[in-house]
Amino acid sequence: MGSTCVIGTFVALLATAASANFIVNGDFETSVPSNGTGGGWTSSHIDSAGGWRSSGGNLGGKFILNDAGSSVSDPTIMQTVTGLTAGNRYLLSGDYASSMINNSPSGATNSFEVLVNGVVVFQGAPTNLHSWTHFEVEFFASDEALDIALRAEANGSDNDFEIDNIVLDVPAAGTLTLIGLGGLTTLRRRR
Repeated sequence: MGSTCVIGTFVALLATAASANFIVNGDFETSVPSNGTGGGWTSSHIDSAGGWRSSGGNLGGKFILNDAGSSVSDPTIMQTVTGLTAGNRYLLSGDYASSMINNSPSGATNSFEVLVNGVVVFQGAPTNLHSWTHFEVEFFASDEALDIALRAEANGSDNDFEIDNIVLDVPAAGTLTLIGLGGLTTLRRRR
């Protein structure tokens, strides 16, 4: 019985380590400056209607991507993530919601984007006002450090978004595999 507890604890520790979030301040509980660097993020092209808010997120703080419809550049927030393993698969997820009623052009325009090293890996259309929508995208890391960016007003739109709960970790399937291997070890040990 003692070895079963030790193995179970070991598997639980492995599962916890496998699901570590590589994003700093993805819940936006710490202040992030507009058009500057701080709180783990660098933001750019953010006007006074956008920026960090200590409340109103999908629990706690949030960040609003807004630049008053500038066609020159889209409001963006980014973070360089380190400690990855090149060639490994990762899951990037988070929540986004429309922050203002503008829908210009139409609501069908994919105007929210998630980028990994400058490549768009996810696009989303406007939501109902402040209606949080979850996104998830898997990708393979090309290097040990990658730039993760989120932007609004993409594709020539004026659609602004709020973001929260940004997470980058190993996909759940990897965790399930570790738990399964631990269970097989436990069964083998009992025989």
